Amino acid sequence: MATFLDLTGLEAFSRVFLLILIIVVAYVFISNSNFTGGSKWIVWIIAFILGIFSIMSDLLANILKSVVPWVGVLLVFTLFIMIAGKTMGATVSDYADFKWALLAITIVIFLVATGVQLREQIDVPGDIDEDGNEIVDDDYISTTHFLLHPKILGVIFVLLVSIFTVALMVGKSA
Repeated sequence: MATFLDLTGLEAFSRVFLLILIIVVAYVFISNSNFTGGSKWIVWIIAFILGIFSIMSDLLANILKSVVPWVGVLLVFTLFIMIAGKTMGATVSDYADFKWALLAITIVIFLVATGVQLREQIDVPGDIDEDGNEIVDDDYISTTHFLLHPKILGVIFVLLVSIFTVALMVGKSA
C-alpha cells in the first residue's frame, strides 16, 4: 500500500515518525495502567526508552511501517461507521462492544504484518533464492523453518478457525 510518506519523499524521516508514534502510544498505555504510581516524568522516560529500542530494530520498524497505514484505514472506516450510526440515532453506549471488535481487528492486522515480514526474511525449503535456484535444504530442526513452512501455517490457520468457530457456537447457545 503506497503511503503518504512514500509519495511525498518523507520516507527518510519514517524512523522519526515511528519514534514519535511509539513514544505517544507507550505513554498512553503506561500512564493509563498506573504502573509508575502517577509520576509523569518516569512515564515519559520509559516511553522514550521503548521508542529508541523499537526504532533500532529493522524488523519492528518494517512491521510498523506496514501496519500503520492499515490501522489508519481502519480508524477512518470506524469514523464513517460512527457517523452513520449517529445519523440513525445511535448513542455512545451503543458502541460499547464495537471497541473490542476494533481491538481484535487491529491485533489481526498486526499479526498478519508480523507474519509477512518474518516470512520475507527467512529462507524456507522450497523457496527460490537470489540466483533462481530452489532451496532444497530440509533443515526442520530450526523452529522458525518448521513453523513458517506453508503446510504448518495452513494447519495452524485451520486450527485457529476451528477454535474460534467452536467458541462462538458455544457462546451463542449459552
